[in-house]
Amino acid sequence: MQRPSAETISPDEVENFIRRRLSLRHLRMLLALNATGTISAAAESLHVTQPAVSKALAEIEGGVGQALFARRGRSLRPTAMGQRLVDLALKLDADLRRGAGDLGSMARGASGELLVGSTNAALAKILPEAIVAMKAEHPSVTISVRTHALSSLFAELREGRLDLVIARVPPQELPADLESSRLIEQTQVLTISSIHPLAKAGPVGWETLTRQAWIWELPGTRSRALQDRMWQGLGLPLPTNVIETGDLMLALSLMKRMPLLMVMPQHVARVAAQTGVLNILPLAMDSGLSDLTAWHLREPQGELVLRFKQLLLEAAQASV
Repeated sequence: MQRPSAETISPDEVENFIRRRLSLRHLRMLLALNATGTISAAAESLHVTQPAVSKALAEIEGGVGQALFARRGRSLRPTAMGQRLVDLALKLDADLRRGAGDLGSMARGASGELLVGSTNAALAKILPEAIVAMKAEHPSVTISVRTHALSSLFAELREGRLDLVIARVPPQELPADLESSRLIEQTQVLTISSIHPLAKAGPVGWETLTRQAWIWELPGTRSRALQDRMWQGLGLPLPTNVIETGDLMLALSLMKRMPLLMVMPQHVARVAAQTGVLNILPLAMDSGLSDLTAWHLREPQGELVLRFKQLLLEAAQASV
């Protein structure tokens, strides 16, 4: 059957098809075709015949009156309409997986699940305190914390695989499609290992400190660029004896064992100073690091997400 043209199908008919006739079978076929790029590979991944995949694709294209995939080279790539449907399929698939996980947790006796993505900035104090408070109120809630690159965390948030993302985001990279709640201003301080010979030597100048061993941010990161720029503003050469890492837990472990210096967020440094790992030096720091912020989708949030966000805010306020 020839697919109807866009001129013969009204927008109302397209909307009606999507609401009433688009099925899970259709959506899974779209995901398989998008992932594999060929009808034969999609059929193999779904364990169905190639005619079955072609039929499902024809049904959707007939319902919307447009081609959903175009051939580019040896594979198929989604058109604008096709990509929008693939995005919808990804979101619904994530919702189904999430719902299945919630129901499985409830069947095991849990009362819900909270999926949180976080960068290192929240792991030392704010996130742990919010988790402790949440578990005290809701012991049966399963809390899952994932730490990836920021772009991956936002992608999982948009796909429904995370409820919240806690991160610092540069002003030029703020995601306009997400809601945000500022948790804490990211004031930075200069820290020194408590075992460092200079830790109790009295006032020390930048020239002396620059010649020491440092923990430095990873090349190519926003934090590294800001830190390098600040050093240039001081008119000093960059340290040459450095360990590069973006992992705060590793950095603190190293500072406990080696005489090192490091620039870090104030709320993290305060916790480490209380445990005796490091000292905070009284030198002014201003690298322009972005504030720590909680992000979520622009849609109504469940009670667990709303409560956890409130606990994050309370933990952030207590750390100031």
